[in-house]
Amino acid sequence: MTGTPCSVRDAANAQAVARLVEARPVLETIAPAGDVVPGMTARTILVSGPPMPWRHYQGGQRRAVIGAALYEGLARDEAEADALLTDGTLAVRASHDHATVGSLTGVCTASMPVVVVRDDATGRRAFCRMNEGADRASLTFGVWDDGVGTRLRHVCEVVSPALAEVLDHMGGLPLTPLVRRALAMGDDLHSRHTAAGALLRTAVLDAVLELSVRRVDERHRALASYLASAEYLFLHVVMAAAKAAADAASGIAGSTLVTAMNLNEKQFGLRVSGLGQRWFTAPLPPESTLRGRLHDGWTTDDLAYVGGESLITETVGLGGMAAAAAMPLQDHSAGTPAGMIRLTEQMYDITLREHPEYRIPALAYRGVPCGIDVLRVAETGIVPAIHLGATLRTGGHAGAVLFRPPVEPFRQAAQLLSALTPSLPTGPSPTPA
Repeated sequence: MTGTPCSVRDAANAQAVARLVEARPVLETIAPAGDVVPGMTARTILVSGPPMPWRHYQGGQRRAVIGAALYEGLARDEAEADALLTDGTLAVRASHDHATVGSLTGVCTASMPVVVVRDDATGRRAFCRMNEGADRASLTFGVWDDGVGTRLRHVCEVVSPALAEVLDHMGGLPLTPLVRRALAMGDDLHSRHTAAGALLRTAVLDAVLELSVRRVDERHRALASYLASAEYLFLHVVMAAAKAAADAASGIAGSTLVTAMNLNEKQFGLRVSGLGQRWFTAPLPPESTLRGRLHDGWTTDDLAYVGGESLITETVGLGGMAAAAAMPLQDHSAGTPAGMIRLTEQMYDITLREHPEYRIPALAYRGVPCGIDVLRVAETGIVPAIHLGATLRTGGHAGAVLFRPPVEPFRQAAQLLSALTPSLPTGPSPTPA
């Protein structure tokens, strides 16, 4: 590469962010993770977040991993599962290293069905475990019991084959039009996907009606029931779409674009295009800093982090980055309509481009702020706004909150990029607004 450090960076960032905005995701099918996820084995358990040694998992993510081992029949009881995980017979692996993302705990095993999303612009595929359904108690939320196992088996054995059949009949489902329409209907595509879910359900059920010329069996009725209640299905779909786009933007020398953000039980982590697969991490802020809407009178004292990779949606400009599109979320996020607008307007200061397809009506159809730049975060101290699901210490869904990640990993990445390309600025870094 030739040119000044600044011109090299600008060219690299233009290439990287173009991969994000030019992605054309298609929901291709549903399949067992062991059949489609790269590197997946019968003894692999994928989890959210930067990788940690097994002994460091202590809360809901630990419960979910042990539950997954029991669900797969890899251990007879919790003690045996712990022993096998401790000695490495069962391998805990970071989802992101397997072209996969996971909601909250992110736990996925070989037999569990995943949504398969293909980016038609690059041919790249990415995966996310299929949502378990409407119950607040789920593996996703750090709960394992017989009821969770029953629901997992129902999705695996009944719902996912029916949805795969329908998607095959449809020839796949293009997702960009659905995301574009959902933003115009009040979704942020992270904490709120009411419109996107309805659009998905309509498309799938229309295809079921076409199939009814041949037959509609009990599986299709179960699928219709699942679609009516599986509030977070489209989140898992759009997560895989964002992962495919972000992976396409990875590994571009000199680029300062953020390609992944996630949590495990203890750390926030991020990756940057020009720095490859390296994680930059920092401890999570106290749960008392979370602000939003919690169910049943719970407070932040009842909460605990259990991991999460739905933050991948923010890397493409959705979620908290698009808060101004999702006024119904104001009590989960910035508090008022004006606050939601200010929140998104602030995000333009730390991003590289406005998305040409994903637009916000409340901002005169301005494109969502897309392509988080670690240098701009380090210079301004403004961190990405993230809409995040809240979970209880004992496991279970507690509500939704606005999460502000620590700025330190952005600064670490900016400093390393500066060392590699000395003319790149990294400061000063004021306190976040």
